Amino acid sequence: MRTISIMALGAFFLVGCEGAEGPAGEPGPAGAQGAPGADGGTITGPAGPAGAAGPAGADGADGADGADGADGEDLGDYDFRTDDPTAYTRVDRAGMPAVGTAVITDDDLYNAGDPADDYNDFAADIIANVGGLHKALDADLAALNLTPCDASTTCVSQAAPLVIPDTLKVDTTAAAGWSLAGANGRTLPDPVVDVTLAAVLLDVTNFANCMGAQCDLLTFALLPLNPPANDVPYMGLFPYLAAPHM
Repeated sequence: MRTISIMALGAFFLVGCEGAEGPAGEPGPAGAQGAPGADGGTITGPAGPAGAAGPAGADGADGADGADGADGEDLGDYDFRTDDPTAYTRVDRAGMPAVGTAVITDDDLYNAGDPADDYNDFAADIIANVGGLHKALDADLAALNLTPCDASTTCVSQAAPLVIPDTLKVDTTAAAGWSLAGANGRTLPDPVVDVTLAAVLLDVTNFANCMGAQCDLLTFALLPLNPPANDVPYMGLFPYLAAPHM
């Protein structure tokens, strides 16, 4: 009995009198580094389809109104005459250059006349004065190795279409300017007086000789007597004339 009591008493002490909790243990060592992952590859897949167009942008805001421009001149400030045209006197007319100056005897009568009447009113006067020019100049022209036209035949046939009627002819289907085929309007650089004098003085229709070349409407223009060009370039826009010297 004594032995059972002691064992029971020992069990009591083991159960009812538990000791304090021991200290925490040291942390464990770090785990081993994991193996590298397998290479994913570098193959690129096909391009995807284009995205849909985005929506239209909003309308822009209206711009600001421009400033008011200056008012134009009031035509009421001018007193326009309403006289019949017959009340006026024409003081000058010129289609082809130098005609009224060189081959017309009565300039006042010529200026008062109309181009439509030039053949009947002035052809004889023009032919007579062209003949006078040739009497005065043919010897000098020949001395310069230039072939003059015959005043009564060749000169008339080649110059008459240019000077009678005295108008500036314009053919909109042909190149503008003074060419070997004749005058078609005129441009600012055209040597108009040289061309007119060539038509009146030189034989330009019969392959005549002028200083070793065929006479033509540009024979005088090509002589080194005049400046080859205007001293200031012409403008490419209206009014086309070169800017004035200041």
